[in-house]
Amino acid sequence: MDTVPPFSCPACGGVFDGHIIAWDVSSRGKAGVQRCPSCGLYITYPRLAEPQGEYMQMTPEQWQAKYGAIDRGEKQHDRHKNYQETTAIIQRYIPRGRIVDVGCNAGWLLSYLQRTGVFEVEGVEPSPVLASIAARRLGVNVFASFLHDIPDRAGYYDGLIATDVIEHILPEEINVFVASVAQVLKPGGYVFMKTPNVRYTALKSRAAGLLPEAGKRLMLRRRDLWDAKEHTIHWDSANMVRLFAAHGMNPIGFVVPLPVETTNSPLGARIGRRTLYAAARTLAALNKDWIISQDLFFIARKSAAH
Repeated sequence: MDTVPPFSCPACGGVFDGHIIAWDVSSRGKAGVQRCPSCGLYITYPRLAEPQGEYMQMTPEQWQAKYGAIDRGEKQHDRHKNYQETTAIIQRYIPRGRIVDVGCNAGWLLSYLQRTGVFEVEGVEPSPVLASIAARRLGVNVFASFLHDIPDRAGYYDGLIATDVIEHILPEEINVFVASVAQVLKPGGYVFMKTPNVRYTALKSRAAGLLPEAGKRLMLRRRDLWDAKEHTIHWDSANMVRLFAAHGMNPIGFVVPLPVETTNSPLGARIGRRTLYAAARTLAALNKDWIISQDLFFIARKSAAH
């Protein structure tokens, strides 16, 4: 198997050497994780033929079976607190205006933004099924496309949010995506990006390798810790800053976001996430290392000159 990618590093232009630091094995197959020798950006390669296949192929019936109770208001989404937090963060920077949610899924976050009453919201969602559901649920415009394909939106939005999106974009396409982010924002517009923190993922992977089997059952919901079946870039704070700055977006900083509390996580994992979250917030307040922050919430602002 050829492990050297046929593309250069999207963050620095360096050459990958094909050295695999971890193999992730899931029911969908085997994928490798490697690191750019020059800037340290982690990517998945070799990767699955269709990393986003399951997501893109979801049917209305499958969605209804999984999310129907939430849609009907019978229970809250697992990410209810995360959506509240994200909405509050956006409001700190944008008191009112036009917001677009890229990779908006069924419009969960959009509904929280909409309920503030101060934002004019739109969505971008490449899955036609999910885009249709989001538009139906909220009565707003949702583009069933990728960001670079939406028409008539140059310099249009005051803010753009993408949660758990940029880790799914192929390395050879990420610069097109970030350029599109800059294109649709007004001068001075804000971008908000949430993604898993690769430094935490790498730490977790090393620690899991030391656990006995009983410990793995207690602490791990699954064994493909890198999520390499669908995550094609694994981000650290330095490379996020580097890439967005290259496209005219000046970094404002990072926030330690709340961990996602999935209901099917083992008890040990839930306790561990909460403990790490509290510790990560303390370290961030002291401008210390971000290694134990499970996710990164990046905020940047488009230069007024662009």
